[in-house]
Amino acid sequence: MTIKAVLFDFDGTLADTLPISIHAFQYVFQKYDGREVSAEELIAMFGPTEDEIIASHLANQASVTEAIRDYYAIYRQGHAGQLHGADEIHELLTRIRANQMKIGVITGKSRETLRISSETLGLSRFFDVVVTGDDAPKAKPDPEGILAALEFLGVSKEEAVFLGDSHADIRAGKAAGVRTYGVQWLSTFQSAHFETEPDLIFTEIAPFLQLIESERDLQLQWLIWAKQIQSIAQIGLTYSRDVYDTERYEALRDISIDMLNRYTSVGKEKIRLSFGSEEGYATPKVDIRGVVFREGKILLVKEKIDGAWSLPGGWADIGLSPSEVVVKEIKEESGFDAKALKLLAVLDKKFHGHPPEPYHIYKLFILCTIVGGQALSGVETSEVRFFGEDELPPLSAERNTERQIRTMFEYLRNPDKPVILD
Repeated sequence: MTIKAVLFDFDGTLADTLPISIHAFQYVFQKYDGREVSAEELIAMFGPTEDEIIASHLANQASVTEAIRDYYAIYRQGHAGQLHGADEIHELLTRIRANQMKIGVITGKSRETLRISSETLGLSRFFDVVVTGDDAPKAKPDPEGILAALEFLGVSKEEAVFLGDSHADIRAGKAAGVRTYGVQWLSTFQSAHFETEPDLIFTEIAPFLQLIESERDLQLQWLIWAKQIQSIAQIGLTYSRDVYDTERYEALRDISIDMLNRYTSVGKEKIRLSFGSEEGYATPKVDIRGVVFREGKILLVKEKIDGAWSLPGGWADIGLSPSEVVVKEIKEESGFDAKALKLLAVLDKKFHGHPPEPYHIYKLFILCTIVGGQALSGVETSEVRFFGEDELPPLSAERNTERQIRTMFEYLRNPDKPVILD
């Protein structure tokens, strides 16, 4: 089953924050109880939120509120330096995103400590769902948090994997019925040996990336075969005059529709209606996007259909040139009058990390300049804004990827950069 969501524990899995947490707990117990608590003793307490751990284990109950306040202060201070593995984790999450997989976090941490860590480390933008100890009444190894994340994402247990560094993580993943992997790739992790056997154990990030990308490649290969079958069927139905051959080509088209429905999210009936209206020799569709800069920022529009942002643009229209199409689309979606300047890139969509879809699509990116008009949303858009390269909003992956937008900024920095093909 294709992986559609990757779920993570946080401490010791996505962030090397266990030493910070342990230090903060040790400070609190020393200050208010006058006792030394070992790292092993503290890890055995993990599961509930930090507030609950202190409230349950601090002997000086009169000082619980003050102790919790001190814990957060020490924990926040611990993020002042660069944490081990932060760059590798960024690359991991970026690659997962590029493969159009959802990302979730299920942690016993409080909502506040997760916020401190994820914002300081720049991880928040990657997460589609977060379930903290404040959100799930039952802590791991209970699977409640994992199941809640799956329900929120609309992903089945067969379509998800869960990664964690503790006994409780592995037991929770197994209880939820998802593929569960042990993680020991940061400098500090909770369990050197797992009481419950994970499906796999990863001591480095690279092998896990290879696993998920190999599954993505297999999915894409099936999608390529389905499109080829559809193309053969369409061409056969166009030129065949034999009734038996026509029946065979129709059967091939039905097979391709079933396959495309399996590997895309378009929907079987929509695919059938679309392909049923296709006639003639099968050729790729053409999507044209306008690239407009102002004061070092790029023009994006917010799509009503998915609430995410894209370069203004759309399908090429019969009777209009690419320049005419892009000018029309910019006007309709952003309100600006534009002039097309030059072609920047012609990309085959299948090579660039977009969600799977039933059509073979070429994408044209055309540099344009504003000559009039004003920001005004259209029938298909709800907002119009300019964004800097370091402040990109959630992007509409069907229309453009983060890597494509960053490539457009390369043209802003280097106007002589050659046109990109494929």
